[in-house]
Amino acid sequence: MSTISKLMNKILKSKGLNDEHITALEEAGISEKTDFEMVGDAQTLVDITGLDEQTSLNVMEWALGTQKASQNDTKSEASSIQQGSIVIEGADIIKCVHCGARQPKDYKSGDLCLSCGNQAEPVLSCYWCLNSGPGKFCRACGAEFVPSADFELALYLKREGESKSAIGNLVRNMSLSEKEKLWAKIRR
Repeated sequence: MSTISKLMNKILKSKGLNDEHITALEEAGISEKTDFEMVGDAQTLVDITGLDEQTSLNVMEWALGTQKASQNDTKSEASSIQQGSIVIEGADIIKCVHCGARQPKDYKSGDLCLSCGNQAEPVLSCYWCLNSGPGKFCRACGAEFVPSADFELALYLKREGESKSAIGNLVRNMSLSEKEKLWAKIRR
């Protein structure tokens, strides 16, 4: 029977194991870090060695890395979702621009959001081609919509020669004082 190295012994003790636990690991045939890959998850380690769940989870997270150890552990499922899972949604899903809540299948443009009560997709006017429609971008020319209060500012920036792609960013990043200065120019 092979024994656990001094370095691995110290690491395992830092994870909460004592000499009895380390002996149980050796009796189960675990003597190297790669042996934990064969074990697979924290619950299996509990079953074959008798360790408590939290200590077993700490050891498996060290041995396999946080994501592999928590994939099979039902208690850690929520944390693995928060670590960056990818969600793919259909193209027909509409979300409220104010609160992000999904709208029902029978939703029509201009309806109110069931969660926040605001218009889920307000109908806005495009500063570039003057069409109107719902969403974040104009369906006719692709320009990014600006809030209704900033529509005239965007029109002024267009007349001044700003590009279609830059106007949305400019209006969004303007401070109140910059907007006031621009309104003063417009009023002249």
